[in-house]
Amino acid sequence: MKFTPELVFDGGRVRPLTYDDVDALFHLYQHPEIPGQRALENKDNLLRMVDLSVQMAATQRGMMWAIEIDQTLMGLVSAFDWQPSLLRTLLRVDALPALTLAQRAAALTVCMDFMASKYHVRNFGYQWIAGQDLSLQTHLLDMGFSQTAIQRGAWRIGESSFADVVHFTRLLAADKPVAGRLGEQDQQPGQNLDHPSQAQQAQGGAAQ
Repeated sequence: MKFTPELVFDGGRVRPLTYDDVDALFHLYQHPEIPGQRALENKDNLLRMVDLSVQMAATQRGMMWAIEIDQTLMGLVSAFDWQPSLLRTLLRVDALPALTLAQRAAALTVCMDFMASKYHVRNFGYQWIAGQDLSLQTHLLDMGFSQTAIQRGAWRIGESSFADVVHFTRLLAADKPVAGRLGEQDQQPGQNLDHPSQAQQAQGGAAQ
């Protein structure tokens, strides 16, 4: 069963990870953008990452999408620390230098839109690590995120060195889902005859 969908945005798409992506992911992680992150040395870890991406999505613990531009893997969107009961998740993008800010924003947006519509996530977080490109902060603010907190020395970048973490949050204005019976709020409620649209169809069929 497919838990991570392919989503299209202007100029590219995000899609589930596959084993065929291992070489491209290895190349991606030769260009770490987070301070203190070392270039990857073992491809075996990436095989486990692909397996983990399926398991995380199936159990609602996280999601991973490959960012593809012109059929080339240019980055990775991750949703982690997913708290379904709190409608909250953290986001992260790992990308090659050639991926533009506009492409990052487009990829993040379609992923957030999917999680908001499918899983009713309302609270999206993003962490900027001191030492990353400052333009990423402007990029997040332009997307509707707000800076909400700074954790001093919260990110380890060496044996005895630590960097500050700046937290950004985007709260969606949409109302939280209202509890109800299965199918009660669906647009296509199937066999839920208690739903008004189904009840009208049933009455119309009986009249004929």
